Amino acid sequence: MTKLNKRQIIILAVTALAVIYGIYEIIFRSPAGNKAATITTYNSAVNSNVAAVSLNNPLEKLDAYIIGRAETDWKSNPFLERNLYKEWTAKEEPAAASNTAAKFIYSGYVDSGKKKMAIINGMEYSEGEKLAIDGYVLKNITPAKIKIENRKTRSELEIFLQE
Repeated sequence: MTKLNKRQIIILAVTALAVIYGIYEIIFRSPAGNKAATITTYNSAVNSNVAAVSLNNPLEKLDAYIIGRAETDWKSNPFLERNLYKEWTAKEEPAAASNTAAKFIYSGYVDSGKKKMAIINGMEYSEGEKLAIDGYVLKNITPAKIKIENRKTRSELEIFLQE
């Protein structure tokens, strides 16, 4: 047998103490019948305490109010800065001048090596796929822009990535 180092001796000592304590608890501490009665008494005490706290707790009403407010729709977003929104819409107006370009928002690009994907109007498309708007097909994907072909008029649109 190899000689044990200090760490192994400490681990064995702690394990031996845990085993000895477990044996003491099982054999000497309380008989089995008394233990079940103790657990039942403890459970009934906990249940009565929970009932008393839930009936007399003023925070419960506050919690219900907070949860109710969090679940309702906001009339106005408190995090929205109106000046920034106005500036953003002002930048978007030239792009929205053309009705066909306004239909598409190119918001993301994914390149997994073999497959390129574009996120258009919140949906993922790969090259050659038909778009959700009838008559349009995604022709080309680059990180900066996409080309969309209108099958009816055979015209192509270039849509730039919007960040």
